[in-house]
Amino acid sequence: MSKNRKEYKIGFMGVDISYSTETESLPSTDGRQQPLPIASEEYGRSSSRGEAYRGSSSRGEEYGRSSSRGNNIQSQVIAFYKNEIPSQPNGDFIDNILNHWYGNYNKLDDFDTYIQWLFPSRERGKNSQAPLLTDEDVEIIKHCGFDQKAIRALEVMLDFYGMELKNNTINLAPNHRERLQVIKSHGKYYFVISRILSFLKELGEQKLMITWLKLLADLIQKNLLDGDAKISFNSYWIKYLDKNGFDEVKAYINEINRN
Repeated sequence: MSKNRKEYKIGFMGVDISYSTETESLPSTDGRQQPLPIASEEYGRSSSRGEAYRGSSSRGEEYGRSSSRGNNIQSQVIAFYKNEIPSQPNGDFIDNILNHWYGNYNKLDDFDTYIQWLFPSRERGKNSQAPLLTDEDVEIIKHCGFDQKAIRALEVMLDFYGMELKNNTINLAPNHRERLQVIKSHGKYYFVISRILSFLKELGEQKLMITWLKLLADLIQKNLLDGDAKISFNSYWIKYLDKNGFDEVKAYINEINRN
């Protein structure tokens, strides 16, 4: 069976970015490239920093209990998001991460203990103890209130990167110069951005992805992020968007290239 393929190209600071409607190969947190699906065209909700996230609704708890993979066993992804089990190895419960890790950069820097639990993927990453994401997990997270925990998790990580979510827009935080200097020190920080974007895509949070990618494009253009960020942006980050999102970011990049 032949595959239909459409490809679109733009130039970002002298580098061609190609977008394909086929599945792309994208990186895990340890740098290995792994296949992930192209984003859906569904748009999700956004929240602002400090907004209380909803806990497990009664519907969500019931959905989680009845969740099965043929043997009536709840997935570890949902059990973690319901605050029933901690991340492994040596991690913590999600409510503790969301409520007490904010601004604790030393703890957050130990990605292997929690990042693949907080932003699960369909592909195995460096942490072999982290569960894999399934279609059923995505539906439960999106429709049973757990998506607000995912947004709060995004806010925790944005602060780690010197950014903040306000009024559905991602902007630089007051401490951004200090944080960006840290981010430029190791490629692992860019792999984590890829992981977060892949999870936002799964949840249909296209608008949040677009505003974040516009900010990242600005930082690259102003040399506040280095060449490795430019490579990650061109090769991976922008390809998490669907075609409409890609076109919007493309137009934005063309505009900042002209200025």
